[in-house]
Amino acid sequence: MGIFGAIVGGLVGGIFGPMGAILGAAVGSNVSSGNLNTNPYGGAARRVSARPSERDMQMVFAVALTTLAAKVAKADGKVTQNEILAFDAFLQQSLRLSVEDRRIAAKVFNEARATSTPVSEFTHQIRSLFRAQPERLHDIVGILLAVALADGLLHEAEEILIQGISRDFGMSAADYQACKATFDAQHGAAPTASSAYEILGVTPSATDAEVKSAHRKLVREYHPDTLQSKGLPEEFMQYANDKMAAINDAWSRVKKERDL
Repeated sequence: MGIFGAIVGGLVGGIFGPMGAILGAAVGSNVSSGNLNTNPYGGAARRVSARPSERDMQMVFAVALTTLAAKVAKADGKVTQNEILAFDAFLQQSLRLSVEDRRIAAKVFNEARATSTPVSEFTHQIRSLFRAQPERLHDIVGILLAVALADGLLHEAEEILIQGISRDFGMSAADYQACKATFDAQHGAAPTASSAYEILGVTPSATDAEVKSAHRKLVREYHPDTLQSKGLPEEFMQYANDKMAAINDAWSRVKKERDL
């Protein structure tokens, strides 16, 4: 069963508040009021354990990404048919989602773009849900850049909103730049002397030991087993592989430059 199919199948856990409202409107009776209870965001949540399962967190990631992708597409004041088609093409080509998963994702996307709920309410909830996995917040920002570029152009309003999302997630300017540099590398740009360090999350003044440590940490984080245990759905593994390739290219450049 695909990640969105699992949502419709009633396997939702930990999705409440503003995202829960979007999800409930998108899948209707599949989120039944009898299985819901109140929560700190003022919405309703399915009864879940104190420790959500890996699958729960993967579904939260998918809904969070789709919700914010709709807001990014609407950043210039409207969502065009081309942007909708571009998002569907991204799901199909980059994430290999099935027709059924894309149909459900489209419902979530449409509900999110139609709601007047401020982006900050979604980002606050998403940051809280992923407080123990901040790397997933970085991944959301990186994928939002890819979604924004799906129509062939990263509009200024879209990038401004994505930068705002990254700040709401608690990311620094350097964190955002690391996401942007990695995104550029994933889309064919060879790492430069400066972007290689940005991708690794260090500055050129870092010691050899610090650079090596940063690379090892990223390699551990983007191991497939680690990713799925920390909330990245298996449908996003190609994205993760592309990111790991960009990290290794950056490491190769820095290693050669420093003669390590």
